[in-house]
Amino acid sequence: MSVTYGITAINARLQGVVDTIDGGGSNASFKLYAGSTLLSTISMARPCGTIDSGVLTFSGTLLDPSAVATGTADTATIEDSAGVLVISGLTVGIPLSASDIIVAMGSIVRLSLLDRP
Repeated sequence: MSVTYGITAINARLQGVVDTIDGGGSNASFKLYAGSTLLSTISMARPCGTIDSGVLTFSGTLLDPSAVATGTADTATIEDSAGVLVISGLTVGIPLSASDIIVAMGSIVRLSLLDRP
């Protein structure tokens, strides 16, 4: 049997994620990888996002003007401003895939972070 959380609990859990991402003295980092190769580090907005109806929507634009390597992104992480890992295991894919992050024409066009128990 799976666990089901009410919207108030989901929003509180996601607010904890936002507070953790925004912890520290400056902006968090969003990192894209091809396997273990770092492709891009993107500075996130501060605050990093807003929560509504159980969905965390990140603020600002997640674009990197200068990637550090080439390759096809397949995973991503989010670190706080001190470099402490907050979220890992984000999947990266193309439009119409079920990935957490959708990339098209070299730009991130959607990043979905839904509450997952």
